[in-house]
Amino acid sequence: MPKTPLDPHHGHTLVVCPIGLGNFLMATPALKALSNALGVDRLSLLALKPGITDMAQASGLFQNVFTWDPDSEGLDKGFSLLNSLRGKKFTHSLALFPTSHWKFTVFHRLIGADFRMGFAYPNQSAPEWVQHRSLPLTDTHDTVQNLRLVEAFLGAHTKNPVDPFFPQTPKTPAGIPSTPFFTCHPGSSAERGMAEKRLPPEHFSFLIQRVYRETGMHCVLVGGPEEKELRTVVAAGCPEAITHVDMRSLVETAGVLQASKFFLGNDSGLMHLADAVGMRCVAFFGPTDEKRTGPFGYWQHINGSPRHLILRREGKPPVWTLETVGSNPPLKNGSASWNLDLDDTWGKLNGWITAL
Repeated sequence: MPKTPLDPHHGHTLVVCPIGLGNFLMATPALKALSNALGVDRLSLLALKPGITDMAQASGLFQNVFTWDPDSEGLDKGFSLLNSLRGKKFTHSLALFPTSHWKFTVFHRLIGADFRMGFAYPNQSAPEWVQHRSLPLTDTHDTVQNLRLVEAFLGAHTKNPVDPFFPQTPKTPAGIPSTPFFTCHPGSSAERGMAEKRLPPEHFSFLIQRVYRETGMHCVLVGGPEEKELRTVVAAGCPEAITHVDMRSLVETAGVLQASKFFLGNDSGLMHLADAVGMRCVAFFGPTDEKRTGPFGYWQHINGSPRHLILRREGKPPVWTLETVGSNPPLKNGSASWNLDLDDTWGKLNGWITAL
């Protein structure tokens, strides 16, 4: 679909953002580079979760932030928003990675932008049908993937790209421990089969208890209200190690994460939030691929120790990889086959904590 686009520096671009909290945080370096290059008055964002809307509005990177949650709001709301977007007369639309689902593609096409750009996906041909330019995917971290897209869109390399960041000011709630503590998120998003990313709650209870007995550090459990029962199960397995803190917002959760010694959890949005506020992470990866969605910089070392510790069962590679984007295969044996050898895991975790 050849098309000579208007220079984006003289148009108005709408960015279609992926649906997850972690996806947005991983994209913050690309979004900052784009806003710096074009100017705030030429950039808007379509957010697909209310939490992303709050962060995007606080970032100061966009002139407008539009919201539609396809998981909880009907198509009527979607089409109403679409009519509003068409009235804005966008010259460009840019679909970040990963936005291969048909709902994203329909919006991308019907917004009415003169030039549409995004990625070519291995298992979804629809994006390429509606885009004037489709960038091939490379085997790299999602943060770098979106920086590549922005550079190709602008026709220039980004200067001094930054690590993913949280665009709001963390707020520390009352009740956090006065002595060193760590945080744990035993959950993850559950939509579209993503609950398979979760390590069993009893595994977290075991690891929390061992950290407490070895170091004396208490644990603060974090997560959304929908995960309250899960946190109750984890806490029941290690009650003496848990300190309860009431967090009423994402900025308060960010404050607790920022004040902690390290983060322990699954591949989740809160893992990326911990990384974005400068926290070092211990993260379980089962079916998902840390090369794509690991805490940014997990490949780096600090004083000879990994910046972030990735927990993966030996001999169990990920199945939701770059090659399966758009068609994550169902797990034949459920998530149990990725469960960790806890004694081996504790040895790795204990060594990493000691190096802190």
